[in-house]
Amino acid sequence: MELIITAKNLTLDDITRKQVERSLNKIGRHVPQARELRLELLEENTRAAKDRFVARGFLDILGPVRTSECRAASLITAVDNLAGVMERQALDFKNKGNDFDRESQRFGSVTYTETKPTPPLLSTESDVAIDIERVTAEPMTLAQAVDRINDSKDDFLLFRNAKGKVSLLYRQEIGGFKLMEIDVA
Repeated sequence: MELIITAKNLTLDDITRKQVERSLNKIGRHVPQARELRLELLEENTRAAKDRFVARGFLDILGPVRTSECRAASLITAVDNLAGVMERQALDFKNKGNDFDRESQRFGSVTYTETKPTPPLLSTESDVAIDIERVTAEPMTLAQAVDRINDSKDDFLLFRNAKGKVSLLYRQEIGGFKLMEIDVA
C-alpha cells in the first residue's frame, strides 16, 4: 500500500512524518488489497482551538474509496484519531458479509446428512409417493443412543444394540422415549 501525505498551511518535519507513517501503516496489514492511502493534513484558523488541525484520509481498496476526517487541537492527536477510524473502516470492509447470524431462524439452522437421493416410489395401492432413505445402523449402547437423540432434532434413531440386534429408539409426544427391538425373521 502506498502512503501519500500532503500538508497544507503547515510544515511537516521528519519526526512528525515518521510518527504519521507508523500510525497509518498498520491499516495496510488489515487489507492487503488496498492500493493507496492519501492523507491530507491541514491547519485551519478556527475560533475553537480544539478543531485547529484537520486530518483527512482517503483509502482506496480496489474500487471503493473510504474517506474519513478527524479534527483535534494537535496534529498528532488528529492523525491518531484518523488512524483509529480508518482501521475500523478497513476491518469493516475486510469482514463485510461475515457479520450475519448463521444460527438465526431465517437461515433454518438444520443439520443435513448425506444420503443418496432416490426417486420416490409410487405405491400401486394408493398412488402415494414414498421417499426412501438408506440408513446404516451403527453399534452403540442405549445410553449413547439417548444422548445422540437428545443432541439432534430427530424424533427417532435406528441403531445396533450390544447384542447386535437392530433397535429403534423414538421420542414420544407425551415425553420420554420408547425402545423397539427388532427381530428379523
